[in-house]
Amino acid sequence: MAEQKMSKREILEKQTKAFQKLGLNDAEIAEILQADKEIDQGADLFPLTAEQEQASKEVRKTTAKNPTVYNFKPREKKVNNSKRELIAVIQKALEAEGCKVVLTTNPEREFEFTCGDTKYKIVMSVPRK
Repeated sequence: MAEQKMSKREILEKQTKAFQKLGLNDAEIAEILQADKEIDQGADLFPLTAEQEQASKEVRKTTAKNPTVYNFKPREKKVNNSKRELIAVIQKALEAEGCKVVLTTNPEREFEFTCGDTKYKIVMSVPRK
């Protein structure tokens, strides 16, 4: 079941009961509620001295932070000669069997070839340990 919004009167009664539990008398409660109403309307009930205002400004002062400069360097890939040689051996064996190597996309990883009318692709990977 959805909660209904409390009316201003209900809110005021709830606040009054809370203040009474704190041991405040009716005059003090009225004073607090009036001050709360004035603050809500933008009144400054607690003005700062010039010295306090200056200290407040100093504390709130922020400095411009320079953006972080990232220096991205592309990772240098180690050449795997054994994979290159193995792919070259496979390509030669396929050519000896009458297949035609169409495209070597990456000499260490993959190539495409045709045998008859069918096109194939071999991708070689080395699993992690």
